[in-house]
Amino acid sequence: MVINSKIFIYSLDKTTYMKTSLLLAYLTFTLNVFAQESNTIGSIFPDMEAEDLSDNTYMLPDDVKGKYSIIGLAYNKKSADKIPEWIVPVYQKFIAEPQGLQIGYDVNVHFVYMFSGMTIALKDVAKAKMASEMDEVLKPHTLFETGNLKSYQKILDMMDRKDTPYFFILDPEGKILWATRGTCKESKINKLASYIDEGM
Repeated sequence: MVINSKIFIYSLDKTTYMKTSLLLAYLTFTLNVFAQESNTIGSIFPDMEAEDLSDNTYMLPDDVKGKYSIIGLAYNKKSADKIPEWIVPVYQKFIAEPQGLQIGYDVNVHFVYMFSGMTIALKDVAKAKMASEMDEVLKPHTLFETGNLKSYQKILDMMDRKDTPYFFILDPEGKILWATRGTCKESKINKLASYIDEGM
């Protein structure tokens, strides 16, 4: 039986309509919350070779083992353009020297810019631009990667949204404790911190 949704909705009395609307809003919110959870949680972060602004090779997760780590990945211009909105909150919370009653965190933090296909030719240009314009305190936290992007997209559950950065919190052994994507929010920063606080 085919139901005309407009006739169905308008045939409901006001109370039932409101209840239905609230239920749909709740389900939408719930689905959005679940959508933030990643299938990678509980797995080991995949081997990733990157380089810093001085062309030194960096191996993830091996070179970050021993401490909790926050890894941010951006693999196209749109997602890279959104990394800066994460940098200040992440820097203030996890990198800057603590002030007052603020808790100090001893964690690895890396923002990784990924290049593939035709964009690999732009990597050196991007590196040179960042090296000349970036604040010195952020340079040690910036990496560049040119590996098999499709493989990382699949392994790290980064297929759904290509216009947003992805962030992962790793335990000292390189296991992914939590992952998120999209706009930086205070709740996400606090969630990252909560996993570190639990292990301190």
